[in-house]
Amino acid sequence: MKLLLLSVAALALAAAVSAAAPDLPAVAFNHFYVVVDADSYREIQASSFMTGELAPFEKRTTVRNDTTYTGIYFYGRRTYFELFEPGPMGTPGTSGLALGVEAPGAGERVKALWAEALGGADAGPVTRRTEAAEVPWFEMIYGKGGSAGLRVWLMEYHRDFLAQWYPDLTPARSITRADVLDRYVAKIGQAARRDAFLMKDVACLTLALEPGDRDHLLKHLRAIGYAVREETGDVLVSGQDVRLRIQPATAERRGVTEVELSLQSAPARGGEQRFGATQVSLERARGVLRFGATKAGAR
Repeated sequence: MKLLLLSVAALALAAAVSAAAPDLPAVAFNHFYVVVDADSYREIQASSFMTGELAPFEKRTTVRNDTTYTGIYFYGRRTYFELFEPGPMGTPGTSGLALGVEAPGAGERVKALWAEALGGADAGPVTRRTEAAEVPWFEMIYGKGGSAGLRVWLMEYHRDFLAQWYPDLTPARSITRADVLDRYVAKIGQAARRDAFLMKDVACLTLALEPGDRDHLLKHLRAIGYAVREETGDVLVSGQDVRLRIQPATAERRGVTEVELSLQSAPARGGEQRFGATQVSLERARGVLRFGATKAGAR
């Protein structure tokens, strides 16, 4: 399947974003999640490549003030992704996109923009439990409406998060994505190996969406100045540091279906590997994840 490659069209979209109204807050991409089939979830965890070469990896159970969940995580320099097995987080194909701001207070401006674009928006604090404390983590902002099949929200890390969550691991105290990810990687004991991993960041996502989810997502993105245009039935979106290709959902394809990763260095070997219904391919300058069929009844 064709991914949205860096082309003249993509450059034009990026130029349009940079020329957006100056009073709009700078909204970046934070991470995505997708529920994969049970075989993919199991085999990815058993792969020495996925857990030891692609990116700093951890499997964790997160206990928040509003929910508890278990997933597997792959950390880049500023962005990351998480995978879940079928269950409480949904069926295969259920997906989420998290955006982020790095200027204190910018989340309130996004909330106002989304309230206007979506007929309402809300926000609330999210905490993260450690062995000894309930630490303020981030403010979650989300627009009215949407479905359980695709979640869209914004994160503004709490100003005290890095001062309170294992503060001795790194000296950083900002709310930037890079500083937060440095702390996550240090927490799992992989800071010294950071440069050896392949993944740099999430660069591009392809999503297969129902019309309602597509329109809901585009309202979020247009409101914050992301550039949107149509091309042969697909919708192309360019933001501050991410590109999206949105395609119609089918009986077997929904949610995040493909992801392009930028790499820190050329891989020692290319080619493809398969884990259940998930395929990972490596090229000289990028990696590609393809998530398999999501037909009803898939494990």
